[in-house]
Amino acid sequence: MSKLNIFFIILIVVAYAVWKLLDYWALPNTFTILLILLTALCGALWCYYRFAVFPKRKRQIARLEQRSGKTLSDEEKAKIEPISESGEFLSSLFPVLAFILILRSFIFEPFQIPSGSMEPTLRVGDFLLVEKYAYGIKDPVFQNTIIETGKPQRGDIIVFKAPLEPNVDYIKRVVGLPGDKIQYNEANRHITITYAKDGRECTENCLTKEFDYGTPQEDLEFNIIVGQDRNGMPVYSSDHPLKLVEKGDVEHQIHWDPQPPNATYMYNNYRLQDNYVTEWVVPEGEYFVMGDNRNHSADSRFWGFVPEKNIVGKASYIWLSLDKKQNEFPTGIRFNRMFSKIQ
Repeated sequence: MSKLNIFFIILIVVAYAVWKLLDYWALPNTFTILLILLTALCGALWCYYRFAVFPKRKRQIARLEQRSGKTLSDEEKAKIEPISESGEFLSSLFPVLAFILILRSFIFEPFQIPSGSMEPTLRVGDFLLVEKYAYGIKDPVFQNTIIETGKPQRGDIIVFKAPLEPNVDYIKRVVGLPGDKIQYNEANRHITITYAKDGRECTENCLTKEFDYGTPQEDLEFNIIVGQDRNGMPVYSSDHPLKLVEKGDVEHQIHWDPQPPNATYMYNNYRLQDNYVTEWVVPEGEYFVMGDNRNHSADSRFWGFVPEKNIVGKASYIWLSLDKKQNEFPTGIRFNRMFSKIQ
């Protein structure tokens, strides 16, 4: 085994160990931190060779050729100021890593749908492109906004750091903006919004809108998850969810169960209007999000609001869709979903 192969194996082991250490600390942006460290290491070697070693080698080759009066062969040149294979390999990675880091940190980041909380809009096995620049250019580690480019709008599907688990990415649809008053009727599962004024809760001359809903129809493509087995695999019932169109600030499809469950007792930060209607007022700088699979989504109803700083970007396109179920291996490719825009 060559020295380069041994070095490459050691590098992978060290990188994996650092990755697991960062995961153990539950830090957000673990992969980004690791990518930055590796890019910095390769960049330092690239600069050292390009601006120190290579010019020195070039001068020595020119000096030897002038003394000997002949042109040195490639083998003879290679013996002058020789570079280790491992160092040359790492320095050659720098342009590629720098491109990936810039692309992933500021332009697009890939994201995979891990669960059915956004069905039927997004399915398990969908691979997405997330626009990192949609809501501002942010530093890749601490997520502080450097350049403002826009704000999330009602109906946008966003990827964000889970408020209770900042090392985990969630994906949901924006329902309420700062200052909005969201009412959710547990009996008929309808949403009503009283729109904010200048980012604050409206108290007079308010605009209130109740979303419109189409006729629910059984969606035979899906089965309702009723629990997990001993191995953590989802258990499906023979029942199918109902699919219907929700018309609010945007028009899109949603799922809900045939029978409305009463989950009010698990809600967070809400006001109880009556036995069925719960209400939230979105704080300044935060957002209220929900999954399109209304009865199978852990969202703002349960754990609260999403701070603007936690937002990673806007989900824009499906670039690959594997035909699979949650925690199972794929059985094919859904070609009809590939390269489609997310609504």
